[in-house]
Amino acid sequence: MANPSVLFLAPDTHVYNHGFVRGLKDLGARVWGIGPAPQDKLPAGLRKLLDGYRACPDILNAAALEREARELNAQGAFTLIETIDEPLVEPAARLRELFGLPGISTRTARLCRDKVEMKAVLRAAGVPCAHSAAAASAAELREFAEREGYPLIVKPIDGFNALGAHRIDDAAGLDALLPKLELDKGRRVAVEEFVEGHEGFYDSLIGPEGQRYDFASHYFPGCLEANRTRWISPQIAVTNRIEAEGYRELRDVGRRVIEALGLRSCATHMEWFFGPKGLKFSEIGARPAGEKIWDMYGVGNDFDVYLEWARAILGRPAESKLSRRRAVGSIQIRPDRDGRIEGHTGVEKVFERYRSWIYEHELPPRGALTKGLDRGWLCNTWFRLAHEDYDELRRAMDFIGETVKTRAR
Repeated sequence: MANPSVLFLAPDTHVYNHGFVRGLKDLGARVWGIGPAPQDKLPAGLRKLLDGYRACPDILNAAALEREARELNAQGAFTLIETIDEPLVEPAARLRELFGLPGISTRTARLCRDKVEMKAVLRAAGVPCAHSAAAASAAELREFAEREGYPLIVKPIDGFNALGAHRIDDAAGLDALLPKLELDKGRRVAVEEFVEGHEGFYDSLIGPEGQRYDFASHYFPGCLEANRTRWISPQIAVTNRIEAEGYRELRDVGRRVIEALGLRSCATHMEWFFGPKGLKFSEIGARPAGEKIWDMYGVGNDFDVYLEWARAILGRPAESKLSRRRAVGSIQIRPDRDGRIEGHTGVEKVFERYRSWIYEHELPPRGALTKGLDRGWLCNTWFRLAHEDYDELRRAMDFIGETVKTRAR
């Protein structure tokens, strides 16, 4: 693609987004942004990367976003429209359709947001999925529960990262949840059987021709438990053993999902479970994993993941080979209560043993406000580390979780 001009939606919702913008600029693209922040509030480093920017405080308002996009397009003549933010995947697809540009279609974007329809399409393609349905009333939820049994999961149809997800163990639990769902106000929710087992994710970088790179990772414990249990120090472990026989089925399912949904020239983030019922697909997003997880892929594989993303998006050939040299882990230490940070213990012991493994960490200073459990895996106190041996990496994260404590008041 000669002289590409890319509209990037929400380039500054997180510092993570800046890497994707930088990848495009490194390949000579002009990059224009629309985001909720005023232009004078953008970091100086990001402003230097953007050829133009329009603030759109209500960026999820279709009319407002279209108005800003049209005005910018008059200056930039966009050839592509991209985003890495889950809530903007569909709006980006609608803008592509409006301007007649290539990329993820509105149908594919919707399938990657609508958990119920997504699973229906994938079941038809032979992908193993949990039983699920959409529910618009208490009666429909109860009918599903009677048919499939408890426990079950109730969550937003277009939710992500386990936000708004509820595990329901019995009829009483369902009755208690119903008032919070606001079904009487016209809301619909997704309901599905609870799949017992280990949880992880499988991510891909896809060019116009299909999958270029893939990565497999594990949650310890699963997202739902981690988001609701303060004493747990949740871990993410990116394996460097993905080419071993044990991951063959996962990689095969992941590729089938990509083909069934028609995903091209994009990143994907796919959740999966493995337990007594075997491997089960959970859901997929047509965007990179959050939590700066792609930084971990770069560290583990000795390559510029953002540059390769840009090559895939722009339809240029891949130039890197993954080394699979190191496994990479991320562990978060939760404060013992909400409030303000009082201090940390055990940090010196951790650095004495694993300083050479830890490549990034954060220790909030005394007096800093704590952040809630629903804010993900990269807030409050956290460490990221890498090692050639996956089992040794896991043991190191267990040690960190047992040793470091963060106190709040």
